[in-house]
Amino acid sequence: MRAAQLGAAARAALDTVYDPELDEPITDLGFVRSLTADDGRITVHLRLPTSFCSPNFAYLMASDAKDALSALPGAREVTVLLDDHHDSDLINRGLAADAGYRGTFGHEAERDLEELRDVFRRKAHTAAMERALTALLRARPDLTEEGLGDVVLGDLPDTAATRALLRRRAALGLGTAPTDPALVDDGGRPFPPGEIPLRLRFARSVRISIDGNAHFCRGLLRTRYPDSAADQAPRSCDDGNPVDAAPVAHRGAPAGDRSTTKETIA
Repeated sequence: MRAAQLGAAARAALDTVYDPELDEPITDLGFVRSLTADDGRITVHLRLPTSFCSPNFAYLMASDAKDALSALPGAREVTVLLDDHHDSDLINRGLAADAGYRGTFGHEAERDLEELRDVFRRKAHTAAMERALTALLRARPDLTEEGLGDVVLGDLPDTAATRALLRRRAALGLGTAPTDPALVDDGGRPFPPGEIPLRLRFARSVRISIDGNAHFCRGLLRTRYPDSAADQAPRSCDDGNPVDAAPVAHRGAPAGDRSTTKETIA
């Protein structure tokens, strides 16, 4: 595979790697600092909004990037490097050795990486569900919040918000058939009509938190790396709600001390 072709394939592969907390591709966020591809060798440098972003998130993104690139047919050697982070050396050594999360952080890795990933898949589903259903409420003034309990996936228009919801349901193993109810908990169970307004408000708070964090982190990255503005794609919010201004929690924490609120509809 020619260098230009491999470079384009590598960029496309990185488009599929998401920040687990912000639920956006790392390419759209501007986290990819550089990418070179030549003679089957791919080297990627990643950057983050601060030097103290949580190491488990940093490792998860870098590891996912290496996995996505290593799966390319023309990739013979893949190197992913995290720049300017307080744990860069540790993370980069672990990635180079394919040591895994626990092998990299040892006793600090108190939480399994897949458990962490699952927490954010549930949050992403909750936010995507709220975006799609709120858009439907705006499009259909006759529809009440209580009436959302009768809405099935086939009732949703074919928009980016709906497609995003289907992807996130599939990631959780939830049904994606047109006859499946649209408003469900993490196990695919619908809510009693009387609970729907409260559940929808909770889902909205999760979505606002994710959108607010994404807006905040984009700004931090531009402050730290002014040239990153050109690499950031405009936020579409999945054709759903615009970004709401909201207080956001700082993303910095030691690898084993990251406090993650399970903001899911239970």
